[in-house]
Amino acid sequence: MSGPTSNPSAPSPTAEPIWLSRRAERAVLLAILAVAALARWWRLDLMEFKADEAQACRLAYQVIDALRGDAPLPLTGLMASVTVPNPPLFIYILALPLLVWPNPLAAALFIAGANVAAVAVCYLIGRRYFSPFVALGAAALYALAPWAVIFSRKIWAQDFLPIVIGCFVLAAHSFLIDRQPRSLAWLLILAAAAVQIHFSALILAGVLVVLFVAGRSAVRIRWLGIGLAASLALYAPYFLHFVRTHGADFAHLGGWQNESARLMPAGQRLLLALRYPLSVTGADETAILVGAQPAWALPFALATGLGAWAGMIWLCVRDGSSPLFSARLMAAIWLVLPTLGLALSGAIPSPHYFIILYPLAFLGLAAALEKLGGQRRAVSIALLAICLLGYAGLDAAIFQTVAERGGAPADYGAAYAHKLAAVDFALAENPDRPFLFSDGSNPRGTLPPEYQFLVDWKTHGHAPVGPSPTRAYLLLDSFRSTLSPAGENATKGLRRSQFGPLTVFVVPLRPSPP
Repeated sequence: MSGPTSNPSAPSPTAEPIWLSRRAERAVLLAILAVAALARWWRLDLMEFKADEAQACRLAYQVIDALRGDAPLPLTGLMASVTVPNPPLFIYILALPLLVWPNPLAAALFIAGANVAAVAVCYLIGRRYFSPFVALGAAALYALAPWAVIFSRKIWAQDFLPIVIGCFVLAAHSFLIDRQPRSLAWLLILAAAAVQIHFSALILAGVLVVLFVAGRSAVRIRWLGIGLAASLALYAPYFLHFVRTHGADFAHLGGWQNESARLMPAGQRLLLALRYPLSVTGADETAILVGAQPAWALPFALATGLGAWAGMIWLCVRDGSSPLFSARLMAAIWLVLPTLGLALSGAIPSPHYFIILYPLAFLGLAAALEKLGGQRRAVSIALLAICLLGYAGLDAAIFQTVAERGGAPADYGAAYAHKLAAVDFALAENPDRPFLFSDGSNPRGTLPPEYQFLVDWKTHGHAPVGPSPTRAYLLLDSFRSTLSPAGENATKGLRRSQFGPLTVFVVPLRPSPP
């Protein structure tokens, strides 16, 4: 994807006083990757797991069944927030770890591992585009940045974006700086894959225009054709679905978002579109997920987020005559494209729409820290250490909440491990007999999708049949609801089991007469 770097005409972005030997630099990088792995793999069984994660796993299992000839191949992924189905590439990727170990944790471990690899790619980008300090600094920031960690610990399509984006940026260097024509094919393929994973990657269309114009001397029809053909091939299942359904899924494109957007003032949407790209560089707005955040999270995010933008702009100004200018200009433009796109589309911003900025935001921040230190490397290192300590403190607050409470209020809810334990409890008591299992907050008495998936997964899709059920299990999630006085009376005397924030009440049933 990225070619050799021995091109004598290519500039050397690392031409600076040596402050670490290559051996020491590699040792620091290994330590950074170890920290990144610990933050992403530690107690992964406490990950967030709700309807989207369950549906992604369900579709990935269907892909595996299709390979065995037991089910049709899914032609789409999950439904996007713009009310159209996502393309299916992510669930095809997700099927790979589940083929090796058919457990949802395998999918989570795979995504977390891809994000550790994205930290390593961030270092490579920093080395090629910037300097050794920026490379190591950006990788360290990326390893500990709270939102970057959060977006690595979940079975979510957009959490797979960073490794694809990192490879795209490496291919851009190969195309712009090394002038390798075949890199254009990789750029087109990676952009097409990124859009399949999440529609926020549509901003790469603008990035590709910048790259095409800046690197037009390296464009060759052969590689352009190969890239376009391969990109279209990636979308073949999606196109087939469109033909089979006559585009019915796309008739109300953006209906939910547009209706919601009408209820949100334009000024508020613009404010969020400006705030979220700063937030995801720090840890602002984590209260959306875990219910609370330190008071200093917002000013810290403003400092780190604005620092990222300032660092990229400074590099463009400083190196206006450098051959690297076009590559750095691309990165600077990239940082503003998501905000511009959301402002023009009128869609409601969400923090995960800005994953597309990883790892560029951390490279910009590291460049700003290098600039602030000037010739005094110790100052830059001290500023980097302050940022890392801030990140570590915010990480600790989030992890402590999840570990101590078995999840978190707000959007996170009860963690995967406790939901699975509640399902296992009911199944263990009824190995050969059907049972009723319901969420007390649901008036219809049906299970939320993630619990239904776990029941189906544990029973291999064949729940016990036979005698009428003798037990019903009433599930109460303390993050979602509490018992009313009438509910307390109704459940008094019932056997109950506790699984973190989940209480399971066992309700005896009279068997139906034969």
